[in-house]
Amino acid sequence: MDQPFRPTHYLHHLRRHWLLIIIPAVVAVILALIIGFLTPVRYTATATLSAPNPQLIWRWDNRVTDYVDWRFNWRTEVLPLINTQEVAQRALDKVEGQLEEPMTAEQLLGATSSRLGQGSLFTISVSASNPQDAALLTQAVAASLPETVADLYAGNIDLYTEALEQVQSEFDIADETVKVFRGDTGIGLGFGGDLASLGEDELFGAHSAIKQELTLANSDRAATQNLVDRLDVVIQAIEDGDPEYHLALLDVAHLSRYGLQYEGLRLLAEQDTDSLQTTIRSLRGEANGVLEQLNMVALDLQHKHAAYSRQWENILQERGIWLESVTSLERKQVELQMKRIIEGERVQVIDEPTVPETPSQPNWLLYLGIALLGGLLGGFLLAIVVIYLSDANA
Repeated sequence: MDQPFRPTHYLHHLRRHWLLIIIPAVVAVILALIIGFLTPVRYTATATLSAPNPQLIWRWDNRVTDYVDWRFNWRTEVLPLINTQEVAQRALDKVEGQLEEPMTAEQLLGATSSRLGQGSLFTISVSASNPQDAALLTQAVAASLPETVADLYAGNIDLYTEALEQVQSEFDIADETVKVFRGDTGIGLGFGGDLASLGEDELFGAHSAIKQELTLANSDRAATQNLVDRLDVVIQAIEDGDPEYHLALLDVAHLSRYGLQYEGLRLLAEQDTDSLQTTIRSLRGEANGVLEQLNMVALDLQHKHAAYSRQWENILQERGIWLESVTSLERKQVELQMKRIIEGERVQVIDEPTVPETPSQPNWLLYLGIALLGGLLGGFLLAIVVIYLSDANA
């Protein structure tokens, strides 16, 4: 039969069933001791950082006040970055070879935690199997966070560095091509920009040689053309029966190239007009043949000269493109470094981590306190249930 609740009645029976209260507490404490002994020893180091909010001041009136906009919270932007693969790997790279117990990036992520503090402060904690590793890893993670923030909000300096190295390599190849081509052809070297010199001897590059050959060919071609024109005039005069024949037109030095002299032609004109005409016509045919050959040589040299010039322009253009790319990337790199400094300073380490003197695990006080309180509470509830059931069956 139901009885009214009386505290004194239950207190009296609780004193009689004290073992029901003590035994669960003892069992819980023993379990806590076993768990504590089985828990690996861990040390935790903590660093304090600051991520102040930007103060966007709107000044409405100098006589009134300023309004500070705190809507952008840098801590909410930064905290998710702490437990990322990039920060973990960057931190491990900083302490490579210094850890007593090596750790992977995944293990470091599991051992890292963060907590908000007052104002703009927050903490980063890393646990490890020994105190020195814990302090080193915490310091590395704290130092890696501003770098990661700079990468995210400014840009990755390593990518720019790699790009600059590649472009610089291409520029070096183009620059070497310019030097080799200039040395082989003589373009841009020595006197007149075309004469190459080596030691005490003067050497003409291919381009210079072509220009000189072209100059000589043009000069020879002009002299031969002049001789052909003079021969045409003399032949026409002979055909017209002009007694003077204009033979004086053939008093040129170029005539000796064909094994003839002006005096010999004059003597032949006085002795045998027909022989003179035959000789002059034969000379004209030979000169025309030479002129055709000179025209072909000059045309070929002009093509070679133009080909070298185009090749030189293309090489210079390619070198200029790579040089412009190098200059642009160097300028961008300087700008990026300045921007990274500004963005990275948004996160600052306030307190460096120290080597912990006592382990954070196992926390005996916490384990035993929870076990004792939980055991007593469980025993008390068990005793209440036993008393209630006894009263119900009575």
